[in-house]
Amino acid sequence: MKNSTLIVVQFVLSVAVGATIACSPTKFANNPTNLCTDANESCVVENGVTKVDQLFKVGAGKVDILFVDDNSASMSRIQSRLAARFGGFVEALDHRQIDYRIAITTTDKSFFTTTGLISFGNGQQILKNTDTNRVSLFNGAIVRQETVNCEQFILSQYYTYGPGFNRLPVYAQQYPQHCPSGDERGIYAAHEVVSKNLAGFVRSDANLNIIVLSNEDVRSGYYNSYPAYALENQDQPANLVSMINTSFPGKHWEFNSIITKSQQCINQQRTESPWVDENGNSIFGFNIGTKYAEISASAATTIDGLAAPRGKILDICQNDYTAHFADIAANISDAARLLTLKCTPMEAPVVTDANGMATSIPYTWNGQNRIVFNRGSEGVQIKVSYRCYTGVM
Repeated sequence: MKNSTLIVVQFVLSVAVGATIACSPTKFANNPTNLCTDANESCVVENGVTKVDQLFKVGAGKVDILFVDDNSASMSRIQSRLAARFGGFVEALDHRQIDYRIAITTTDKSFFTTTGLISFGNGQQILKNTDTNRVSLFNGAIVRQETVNCEQFILSQYYTYGPGFNRLPVYAQQYPQHCPSGDERGIYAAHEVVSKNLAGFVRSDANLNIIVLSNEDVRSGYYNSYPAYALENQDQPANLVSMINTSFPGKHWEFNSIITKSQQCINQQRTESPWVDENGNSIFGFNIGTKYAEISASAATTIDGLAAPRGKILDICQNDYTAHFADIAANISDAARLLTLKCTPMEAPVVTDANGMATSIPYTWNGQNRIVFNRGSEGVQIKVSYRCYTGVM
């Protein structure tokens, strides 16, 4: 539907809805507090109505990016590969002046159910686009020292006891002292961070992008062999999708998987692994990230309402992650044409240029709190003015 037609329809509906609300002294349409939280907004409250003027540079919207980092043994080389290409990812987002925030969690349940988010070198759990040394801070956090320590421990056990070392009581006793859990639970980790909104990471007016980095599947080697380690609700792909859609209705979010995609990738990792036994076989396991891929392949829509998968399924065996980051950055940038309003307007918002003059920038309004500007208008500074009922009149 063209934006002009949509505005007329929504205006008629909003007048009727507004009249109904005005007659009800107890119904609140929006939270009356904290609507304006940064310098790009201004609010005036009068008689229970808040008027908002919101400045927006098309294509420079907000996004919260959560990395789920598999910190189990065998991942240190992969973590380093990703760190080596992170600078290009940041440059792509900075080029569009996107307001991004980044957090990292791990697949180790003992970590994400206690601490939740990794602290960067500056002591903060959220990395912002305004942090001057954000690339080095990210690289210092994504490459996990506990992963390196665990790999060194396992190698020492193998060299000391030989094949079958991991079945000895001494190995089982010492493993927890040197290693994070080998029970990878990346979906559970994402569920924990998002559902509890740890550190206030998930902003109400920002898109969400979850990026998983793992060379094994969820609880790999456990749920297929041992019923005691079956997937719990928070490990299930459908549960994560349902939780985010229910907790953050209307939020645009994506789930990208950098995973082992095929048997060929498994074989490649076994061949390239520096951790091999006397027969040339890797002493670590690798398997296809089926559960992660299930979320990325699940049905979703673009900000323009077109059917699309939830995210990318990318090959962890591709040693140069430049293309992976380019794909993800392109999707984030395209979705940054979406402006999430601070509240649901009583009538159609008025879109002008930054000086309040009429503008012909094409857009659609969904009748609630989302405005999507058409491709080709990126970089244009606009102002959106609207009114919301925020209290008893």
